Amino acid sequence: MSGQAGAGNLEGKVIVLTGAAGGIGEATARSLHAQGASLLLTDREIEGVQQLADSLGERAAAMAVDVSSWDDNLAMISAAEKEFGAVHGIFLNAGIEGKVGPFESAGDEVWEKVFAVNVHGVRYGIQAALPALRRAGGGTILITCSVAGVRGSAGLSPYVTSKHAVMGLMRTAAAELGIEGIRVNSVNPGPVDNRMMRSIEDQVQPGHGEEVKEGFVSRIPLGRYVTNDEVAATATFLLSDAASGITGANYMVDAGMTAH
Repeated sequence: MSGQAGAGNLEGKVIVLTGAAGGIGEATARSLHAQGASLLLTDREIEGVQQLADSLGERAAAMAVDVSSWDDNLAMISAAEKEFGAVHGIFLNAGIEGKVGPFESAGDEVWEKVFAVNVHGVRYGIQAALPALRRAGGGTILITCSVAGVRGSAGLSPYVTSKHAVMGLMRTAAAELGIEGIRVNSVNPGPVDNRMMRSIEDQVQPGHGEEVKEGFVSRIPLGRYVTNDEVAATATFLLSDAASGITGANYMVDAGMTAH
């Protein structure tokens, strides 16, 4: 894959991934594994991550995890240490888009569901991982955010608000944890050619998703969505020692969407 960190750059590292069955999660898992990392792959349902782990072979294990559950986050970190002996990094990638619609149409249930996964799931993941990262002598935390974390987007108020919250969480954690040798960063994709964008497109204008996509693309300087592999390449870099001097940063992988 073009743009990956150097071969073997993650040799001996143990990394936990949430949302690993999704497009970005799977692409990043394959990239990290190719660089020598051992992986605990998690998602809400076991089937997808088990298939992924089986396809990778050695140095890959799978586990069903609900990131909105504190107990599941604790069990996830414990399982990684038991399986591989340590945790050196965690990629908090799980997220949901929620329902698309006007601000006033989103009730408490919608907001609470989005925040449970996108904000509290990240908070729980960091808090659960910290003791293991400290035992390992430091490490790295990477969060999948979004262009929605740095700008507004009509019709996506719960999602956009959750991603702004995650940006604040990332920067605060980076400021606090740097002294311990723990780096915290975010990768912020623009529209990605995967399931989540199909869902958003179809919700914006049911039955006319392709037209909605054309409207999005018309506002992107590179004239296209980014790919799962392009996001994965940046995530791999940020989780590797090649990014040892980087913390508190948000890396835009958005084909230039936020350039104007």
